[in-house]
Amino acid sequence: MLWLCLLVAFLFPAQLPAQSKDSAERFTFREDKNSGYRLRADTFSYDERQDIYTASGNVILHAKDRVIFADHIRLDAATKEAILEGDIRIEQDKDWLEGEKAYLDLEKETGLVEFGRGFLADGNFHFSGALVEKLGPQTYHVRDGTFTTCDGDEPSWHFRTTDLKVTVEGYGFAKQTKFYLGRTPVLYSPYLVFPAKTQRQTGLLMPRFGIGERLGYEVDLPFFWAISRSTDATIYSHYMSKRGLMLGPEFRYAATGESKGELRFNYLDDQASRRDLEEEQYDSAPGLRRITRDRWWWRSKQDFVLPYEVRGNMDLDFVSDPDYLRTFNTGYSSWRESDQEFRHTFGRGLINDPTVTTRESLLLLNKYWATQSANVEFHYYQNLNDDQDETTLQQLPGITYSASKQAIFGGPFFVDADVGYVNYWRPEGTRGNRLNATPRVSLPFRKGGFLELEPYVGFLGTLYLIDHYDEPTNSEVAEKTFHSREMFETGMEGATDIVRIFDVKGTTWTKTKHTLRPNILYEYRPEEASQRKLPFFDATDRINSRNRLTYGLINFFTARLDKGENKVQYLDFARFELRQHYDISQPKGGEEDLSTTRKRPFSNLFMQLDLTPRRYISLTYKNQLSVYDQEFKQHNLLATLWDERGDRLQVDYQRQLDRDGKTVLDEIDAKLGLKLWEGVSLNLRADYRLDTHEKIKNEYNLIIERQCWGISFSYVDQPDDKRFVMGIRLYGVGELKAVTF
Repeated sequence: MLWLCLLVAFLFPAQLPAQSKDSAERFTFREDKNSGYRLRADTFSYDERQDIYTASGNVILHAKDRVIFADHIRLDAATKEAILEGDIRIEQDKDWLEGEKAYLDLEKETGLVEFGRGFLADGNFHFSGALVEKLGPQTYHVRDGTFTTCDGDEPSWHFRTTDLKVTVEGYGFAKQTKFYLGRTPVLYSPYLVFPAKTQRQTGLLMPRFGIGERLGYEVDLPFFWAISRSTDATIYSHYMSKRGLMLGPEFRYAATGESKGELRFNYLDDQASRRDLEEEQYDSAPGLRRITRDRWWWRSKQDFVLPYEVRGNMDLDFVSDPDYLRTFNTGYSSWRESDQEFRHTFGRGLINDPTVTTRESLLLLNKYWATQSANVEFHYYQNLNDDQDETTLQQLPGITYSASKQAIFGGPFFVDADVGYVNYWRPEGTRGNRLNATPRVSLPFRKGGFLELEPYVGFLGTLYLIDHYDEPTNSEVAEKTFHSREMFETGMEGATDIVRIFDVKGTTWTKTKHTLRPNILYEYRPEEASQRKLPFFDATDRINSRNRLTYGLINFFTARLDKGENKVQYLDFARFELRQHYDISQPKGGEEDLSTTRKRPFSNLFMQLDLTPRRYISLTYKNQLSVYDQEFKQHNLLATLWDERGDRLQVDYQRQLDRDGKTVLDEIDAKLGLKLWEGVSLNLRADYRLDTHEKIKNEYNLIIERQCWGISFSYVDQPDDKRFVMGIRLYGVGELKAVTF
């Protein structure tokens, strides 16, 4: 970013006291109470008739937060105009400006410096110009100027411009701009417009260039616009020689610390031939073959606060066709860039990944109390399958209320409840309203001071009002009528804690506490045959019967760390869990339960290990073991290893088998980052399908970083795409990428 707009404000309105005494020795003006200035010099004189002060030799003009040095100063007290000559230096904090001659209007805060050169500590910016002119409090004009963020007399890179006009917190306009690597010019722009922002530090994003078979030659150019202190916008123009010009405005606002939003839209009149559009289809499922030239994508996120402490957020995601997000998967407006920006700003990314053909949009309102909460949700699904779009269920709205466990009139019994209402709507098919309530009463108590028991009984009540019914004609469901389902469930949960503390012969780690928590849960829910006559919107409309015993064992490990006198820290560094259930009778009434069968009532044995010490390792491992086949049906491993130097290894492994032992998923994604030496790092990634021996993605990335610049070389290898990327980073200026594949 061209930070010349941050030139040190070297002009000060001053009121100097009149003096008429000449002196050949160093002296000091008394500090003026109004301006706070004082002047020192080797020799000093005052022309009372013209009201002009003259000082020479080691001139120092002190201000409240600035100091001006010069060999000679001539000040017109009437007009507040000053001429400085010699070794001029203006300092403010760690920033400075130097020159050979300066003309200043101390009252209007205007002037110019000949052969000026300066430094801004914030950003490490060095600049110079044959003439630096200040046109007003926030506007500067520089002729024959250069700037860089590199230290030294011969910087690694710099920009040179013949004419620059810039306004702080506004825009900069440069003419005849050249970019130099060392002493060699490599880029030229006849005219350049850029934002001059200091508070948000947005900077100038340089164009991204690319070339490829699918899109042709590419130029991705963003233009930033600061509308106000709380709003700004960026307009992206992405030219593709085989597709045309894609335009994409982006608007951001921050009304308060908790109310903010970001809205993005892209549009392209696709110039590809119909044949090319047909060949790039990623999914051949019926209804998804949409050929369109009007390609667009809208996505946005907003957080807001309403009266009565009601908080909300709205996430929108609409796209023109199923192939858009995978076709235009690079650049500033790609899915990946949008997802990363949303996660950084809102803490949540896009709801659906690029492959999902049903895009979800959500409006959520919530209100919290001490023991209760209420939510209002609007879910809208854009189904990109033309054959299913009209029958896709929309939840407009869904309302939930939850009350956590609390005592009934201060007695031994506790109650908790969940209530949910949904209006299911769609243009075609069955639609209607559903109200679901699940209150539960429990009686927790301790037996013998060590055994925790909690019997409970619950009610599952559901009420339907069908607006339109479009199912088999022999159904007993009638339109504009109420239908209901009443079920009950009961059970008991028991647990206990067995604790032992072990002494550890360590300097800091002195003790380890091992907590063993066995637990058991019995659940009973009778079959409800009448629910087969009810409409089916989702899995909640069909509840399985249950006669099940679940048992498990959880191990907790806690370290005591003594860090000095009266400084004790406790660290939960490991957790290991075993869990399994036994179906006394097979579930009936709802969708098929694949975990057990009548001949195999024992479920898979579930195991999970979480290891989170203070440094160097973070691990979560889950698996499921069939007690009948003695075969692991599922593995999930997410492990991260690192060291103090900055090396990092992350492994994500997933394997899943179905009931018949056939592989459903067998994939490993490994990432390795190495700090080879100071300023040089190597990143590797391998995503591989083990069962079919298919490569999903390989990435190789070499990064070299220096004091004011960085360069990266990347190679991405995918089955349908091979790409080489070279990135150049000029710190404090922006990013320049050249892409070939």
